[in-house]
Amino acid sequence: MRQLGLGYLVFPAAEHSRFSHALGALELGQRVLNNLREKDTTISQPEYEGTLMAILLHDVGHGPLSHTLEHSLIKDFNHEMMSLSIMKELNKEFHGALDTAIDIFTNQHKKKFLHQLISSQLDLDRLDYLRRDSFFTGVSEGTVGINRILKTMRVFKGNIVIEKKGIYAVENYIIARRLMYMQVYQHKTVLSADFLLRSIFKRVHQLIANGEELDFTSPALQYFLTEQPSAKKTITKQMIDRYAEMDDHDVYLSIKIWKKCGDKLYCNLCHRFLNRDLSRTTFLDRSELKPS
Repeated sequence: MRQLGLGYLVFPAAEHSRFSHALGALELGQRVLNNLREKDTTISQPEYEGTLMAILLHDVGHGPLSHTLEHSLIKDFNHEMMSLSIMKELNKEFHGALDTAIDIFTNQHKKKFLHQLISSQLDLDRLDYLRRDSFFTGVSEGTVGINRILKTMRVFKGNIVIEKKGIYAVENYIIARRLMYMQVYQHKTVLSADFLLRSIFKRVHQLIANGEELDFTSPALQYFLTEQPSAKKTITKQMIDRYAEMDDHDVYLSIKIWKKCGDKLYCNLCHRFLNRDLSRTTFLDRSELKPS
């Protein structure tokens, strides 16, 4: 599955996957844990391995097209919930081998700095995807001095801190992240494509609610469209299995078939998405958003 979802519509080279991002974050995790050990931070072997497992699996709960359809397939849901559920299922299969990884992922481990490496304002997830997304989109403003940041990381009073000599690298990281959001993640064409795809799935739900049957979709996607499960109480084993069967291709193949359906609105939305006939995006001033 693509790391940037529909970002390739604007940046054709942005074909990198979540798998490559997970491996990149894992490599950064190895480096920073080794650096912390060299600076006399006590990290046991189970904690070392558990942190790397949590880093590797931190995004395993992402569904088709990244964040675009995150709230269109399962109600009361976010991808972190699915990541945790998959980790728990793997833990059962491997007889508790992921106990430490789950504790670190959920911030239940006594050494809080290990969780901060996975989820914080300066975590390994962000450090990898900023560098990776900047490279593949060609947006040089997103370049981050990762080596400097990793080398200057320390643990102080149980938290990850940065040595004084790394302050400029962190300032550059903050600016780079801001620029990447402006130029890539919230690019007006990407936002328009996201809106169009969510509109397609909104119309699908309306048609199903009216008793109409879909012409075609994959069994896994069919389950989420017809059952419309909720994660409010729990994520069931069936939801996990079906979710793991899907990728970007389930969505694209379904839309290719749906464009020939009888519903004119539905058909038009699918045609527009496949032909990149996106809506025009206009940014309004704050003054225009105030009620009259």
